[in-house]
Amino acid sequence: MFVDLKAGYKLLTVGGFENHPITMSASTAFFNNEDRGEAWGYSINDIHLDVNTVAIDSWITIGAASDAHWGVLKTEDPDGNAGVLFPNDGGSTGMPLMANDAALMGLPLDQADGLWSGAPVPTVNAVGVAPDLFDPGGSNTYSSANYAWAVLGGITAPDTNNRILVGQFTTDGVLSYCLNLFVKIPDSLVCDDPACHDFLIYYANLLPSDTSGTSIANDNIFTHPTLCYVSSAQLPDCEGVLGGTALPGTGCDDGNADTSNDTYAANCDCLGEDCEGTPGGPALPGTPCDDGNAATTNDTWIASCLCEGTVGIREFAAHTISIAPNPARDLVTVNIAGAHGARVRYELLDPLGAVVIAWEGSEALQPLCAPGVRDPSPCLRSGTSP
Repeated sequence: MFVDLKAGYKLLTVGGFENHPITMSASTAFFNNEDRGEAWGYSINDIHLDVNTVAIDSWITIGAASDAHWGVLKTEDPDGNAGVLFPNDGGSTGMPLMANDAALMGLPLDQADGLWSGAPVPTVNAVGVAPDLFDPGGSNTYSSANYAWAVLGGITAPDTNNRILVGQFTTDGVLSYCLNLFVKIPDSLVCDDPACHDFLIYYANLLPSDTSGTSIANDNIFTHPTLCYVSSAQLPDCEGVLGGTALPGTGCDDGNADTSNDTYAANCDCLGEDCEGTPGGPALPGTPCDDGNAATTNDTWIASCLCEGTVGIREFAAHTISIAPNPARDLVTVNIAGAHGARVRYELLDPLGAVVIAWEGSEALQPLCAPGVRDPSPCLRSGTSP
C-alpha cells in the first residue's frame, strides 16, 4: 500500500484521530511469518529477506521494506533484481519460493523485486495502542482513534514519483482498510500569513464539523475515495471497465505503428517499445541512431527498426534536399528547397568517399553537367532556376 503524492509533498503521519479512526481488517487472517518476520517493515533484517516467506510477511511502515531497503513498485525499481529476494532459499522445503511468474503479478522477481537500497531508511515513530494484526496469533480486525505512525518532519520518496510505502498486507481473505493522512506541503508554497497552512489533512470520511463555518482554518481538510479500500470490490481496469481484463502488464494498442509489444504500464499508460526496446522511448523510425560504422553518415532508424547509415549520395526522405537522377551518369540536379538568399554548401561523394562535386554560394543555382558530356571530370554551370 503506497501513498502517492505530488513531487515535493511530504508524508507526515498515517493513523487514527479523534472522530476519525483508522481501520484495517481481513475476512480470514493476515499472514504472519513467525520465523524472522516483523510487525514493522523497517525492522526486517535485510539478510533475512530471501529466507522462507519473510518477504511476504504483513507489516506497516513509512517508506522502508527492510532495515536497508526502500519499498518501491517493481516497475520503478532502479536496481531491478539485486539478488535480495530471488532466488529464495526455499525454507524447510528446499524448493525455491517467491517465483512470482504469474502475468497478473507484473514483473517476475528475477527481473525486479521492488527493494531499493539507494537511500537511507527513515526512522518511524508511533504513538498510541499498536495493532496486533501483524503478530503471530493476532486478531484479524483493528480500529483505533488514538494510534498513528509518523516520520518527524515528514518524508518524500527518494525518486521523483514520490510514492511512499505505508504497509504490506498478505491474506487469502478480503482486505479492507480506511486511512487518515497528514501531508506537509513544499516549503516553497508556505507563506508568512497566519492564514496559510503548513500541512494538509486527508480523512477517510469527512464529518460536517470538519469543514463547518466559513473560517479559513478548515480549508486544509479533505477526503479522497482511495483512502478506504475493499479488495472484493470490482475495480475499473485500464479501459474503465469494472472487473475488466485490461490490467497493467497486459497488451494494448498505443496507436503508433512504429512501436511494438504495446503493454499497459503500472499507471495504465499504454506504452509501446521503441527501436531500443524501451517502453515509450524516443528511438523510433526516422530518428537518429548510431549504426557503429564510421564510414556512414546520417544514421537513422528505418521502419524495420534497423539503424541504417548512408555512404555516398543519399536519397533524402525529407523535402529539404533532392538529388536527381540517382544514380547519375551525365547529368545531376541538386535542389535545396527554401534556401533562397542563404549561403549553402554541398558536396557529392562517390561510394568511396571521394568528392565528386563541391559548391558553396548564396545564389539560387542549379549546378549540373551538360547533357551528353562524357568527360569524367565534374563540370558546373550556374543558372537562375530556384
